[in-house]
Amino acid sequence: MTGTTCIIGVDDNRVLKDFVRAHVEYLSNPKICLDHWYPDFRYEGQTIRYFYSSRPLLKRAEKLLPHALYSRLIARSEHSPAAIDDAYTAFFREKNVDVILAEFGGNGAEICPHAKRLGIPLIVHFHGHDAHRTSEVEAFRDRYREMFDYAFRIVSVSRMMTDTLVELGADPARIVFNPYGPRDKFFEIEPTYSGNVMSLGRFTDIKANYLTLAAFRLVLESHPDATLTMAGAGELMETCRTLASLWGMERSVSFPGAVNHAETRSLFAAASMFVQHSVTPSYGDAEGTPVTILEASAAGLPVVSTNHAGIREAVVQGVTGYLVEERDVEGMARHISGLLDNPAACREMGARARQHIKENYSMKRHIGILQELIDAARERREPRAAALVRQDS
Repeated sequence: MTGTTCIIGVDDNRVLKDFVRAHVEYLSNPKICLDHWYPDFRYEGQTIRYFYSSRPLLKRAEKLLPHALYSRLIARSEHSPAAIDDAYTAFFREKNVDVILAEFGGNGAEICPHAKRLGIPLIVHFHGHDAHRTSEVEAFRDRYREMFDYAFRIVSVSRMMTDTLVELGADPARIVFNPYGPRDKFFEIEPTYSGNVMSLGRFTDIKANYLTLAAFRLVLESHPDATLTMAGAGELMETCRTLASLWGMERSVSFPGAVNHAETRSLFAAASMFVQHSVTPSYGDAEGTPVTILEASAAGLPVVSTNHAGIREAVVQGVTGYLVEERDVEGMARHISGLLDNPAACREMGARARQHIKENYSMKRHIGILQELIDAARERREPRAAALVRQDS
């Protein structure tokens, strides 16, 4: 009888990121998803350690106690390591879980002791900050080593991330390089290449949206009719709005806020290129392989970005776009201006970008490799897809 894959890393039955949503949608059934954070992972709205136990009748009886009595006699014990382990043991057994896919390294480290005690194969999918942000890595460093020793496979989304994971103690033979892929509908977009520069992403330190804005300020000196669309939301949005106002760019820059997939496709169709100025913050962090860059490339847009993490693999310098060093605002402005001067080059680069993504970053390839890892873990065999990926690396 086929068991159940448990995906850990889902937020309130909406997923944290679109790449995790794709895993939930496309990986084979049967599967279940856990949200929230350890030790309070939840399944279908119920916190596991409150609702599951090896003694379910006693657990139900305890729930019938008056609140004050329950809090005094029971609640404290539910926080003990033994009670937490008992709850997860009961849950995984009841749901017939025979493979765990942990999205993000921290979730993998937290669930690893339970998986190990039960002998459940564990696949841990790293995504970015969980491998690179100094504070997170330091908090989990020792538990990462224990997790690396047990995990069936570790999934990396960039060559830089792979190197980092090896430095943290992961066995290179267990790391599988498997960057994301854009959804197929992005390949259907036909851009107008009409002079609008497109930026899409969180307004946050690692995206350094204000540096994109600073580069575009320089672009306006030679291209006063150019426009910049900065879609997304985050803590730096108000800063960017203020800078646009301070620099007199209100008529040239628009901030549509967070957008859905349908709106994203419309914005890409109305663009000449995609720009993103990712940087490494002072506290140590890095992208994985940004999905928006893959989506924009699949849509036929040349990309102007930075020589950062997986971007340097997703964008082929001078072929599918241009990369500058982090914080090189003048260099970014120069490449944006050059593409605005030459719509034909935008179209040619965009076509090459689309082909590059189709050949190397398809969603089918990404899901296929991940499914192969899950199937191999379930059958306790060497995954064929992983062997192929290692040959490509």
